[in-house]
Amino acid sequence: MHPYKALIAGVTGAVGGAVGRHLVDAGYGEVVGLSRRPAAHAIDGVRYVQADLDDLAATRRALEAHLDITHVFYCARASHAEQTLENAPGNLRLLEHLVSALEPGALEHVHVVQGGKVYGVHIGPFPTPAREDDARAPIENFNYAHEDFLRARAPRSGWRWSTSRPNTLLHFSPSIARNLISSLGAYAAICRELGAALDFPGPAAAYDSITQITSLEILTDAIDWMSRDPWCANEAFNITNGDVFRWHQVWPLIADFFDMPCGTVRPMRLATTMPVQARVWETVAARHNLASARLEDVANWEYLDATLERTWDEILSTNKARAFGFHGWADTLAEFATLLGRYRKMRILP
Repeated sequence: MHPYKALIAGVTGAVGGAVGRHLVDAGYGEVVGLSRRPAAHAIDGVRYVQADLDDLAATRRALEAHLDITHVFYCARASHAEQTLENAPGNLRLLEHLVSALEPGALEHVHVVQGGKVYGVHIGPFPTPAREDDARAPIENFNYAHEDFLRARAPRSGWRWSTSRPNTLLHFSPSIARNLISSLGAYAAICRELGAALDFPGPAAAYDSITQITSLEILTDAIDWMSRDPWCANEAFNITNGDVFRWHQVWPLIADFFDMPCGTVRPMRLATTMPVQARVWETVAARHNLASARLEDVANWEYLDATLERTWDEILSTNKARAFGFHGWADTLAEFATLLGRYRKMRILP
């Protein structure tokens, strides 16, 4: 058992929940989960604490019994909007309040989950393969604010930091609609019910561009590694599955899974065209006895639009992580097939 007490901020999210399960399964000792709202699905072995990180006084009160926290895993966000410019001051304030509440205690390491947005993957073409020391994009970005805070605060406060930079996440999170697999599956099921082929709703260039995925299990392994290995102190690491793919390789796989024709490129805004198909989803859900007949429980169309509309390559170099000792990898196409099967088995998808 490792001699630390962990706190996960944002434990009700996909990443935070996965980190919580990983730490508990590994038997790392006490794990505290912090969230603004109660957890809908509690993780056995996690002790839950509620606080709004935007309120410093409330955060201090909630954590005053946990000043023996040694390791923080920061997976929280002020919002999940899919806009280009994000609320950097608001997101920074949450991290500042959490660290300020814990610094009088035993704090040793703060890990912050970043992402490909560090390189501007969401706004346009960027130099590939992106490396951790690349120049920043000239935009407001809460990832920059977080990292500047860590670099300035840690040396004078006596704790270490690390950051992980995954790209688009691939994961099994049946209660989270902002989810690539369930959103793609819902889109395919609706198209099949309407008698349509599985058309690609993004631009033609996005269908053919090169991209990368990060499976959540790879990310949690990497977060654990970099938070404990002293060589990783005060460093940032790109974390992906290690391979690359094009959406035109994934699309026939999805079509085969749903036993429907693979269509062509037909650009459309799913956030506009899909919500009106809620009744169609209700029909599909009733026929297949699915867990939810509410389309919004399964799919987040703005997120899927933002993911499928990128016409530029997204490649993050993982050479640094390998050089420091992390060698996790996954076969992305196999992961797509496996996760679709898991969602079907759990009656989330037909």
